[in-house]
Amino acid sequence: MRRVAACLVLVALVAVPAAHADGDPASDYLLVEKAFLPYDVKFPAKPQAQFVGLVNAANAAGFKIRVALIASDYDMGSVTSLWQKPHTYARFLAEEISFLYKQRLLVVMPNGFGFNWAGHPSTAEYALLATIPIRPGPLGMLAAAQTAVQRLAAASGVKVAPPAHVTTPAQRNAHDRLVIILGSVALLGAAALLRFALRRRR
Repeated sequence: MRRVAACLVLVALVAVPAAHADGDPASDYLLVEKAFLPYDVKFPAKPQAQFVGLVNAANAAGFKIRVALIASDYDMGSVTSLWQKPHTYARFLAEEISFLYKQRLLVVMPNGFGFNWAGHPSTAEYALLATIPIRPGPLGMLAAAQTAVQRLAAASGVKVAPPAHVTTPAQRNAHDRLVIILGSVALLGAAALLRFALRRRR
């Protein structure tokens, strides 16, 4: 259901002036969700769900942050000139979504991190992020992003951890299908009972 709602919001945002969207997917996605993951990279389902859960938990605990994982120039859309320039892209992305979101923004690329928080210096955050290695591959990027969120939050006095139990996208889809099926069965059962009751009255 949340995915459907997110899609509806994205459709509604088409009406936003073009100045707010320059073709990079993350600038559209982060208007609705708190974490953008690359379209062309397949992360293992559980680590991915844990990372998204961690970001959501950080926000729920009062540490407002949105995260964009950029694995290749494909994820840059029409702004490929900012590929492998995480500092510059973080400023660009923050400006793109600033009409709706003005809090912390973290960008993770294979060659480093970008950080932006409008109206706040980022020297301390960059010093902290410089201590976090980004290992090659999808899991390396995911692990680095997770560590970055946790350490940034801890530096602000907020302790967060990945949820122990998570629902993967496949499990969520299966649950949604089950709810639909059970709802349909319940409606059919109610209709059958109604028909039976009407016949008894006759």
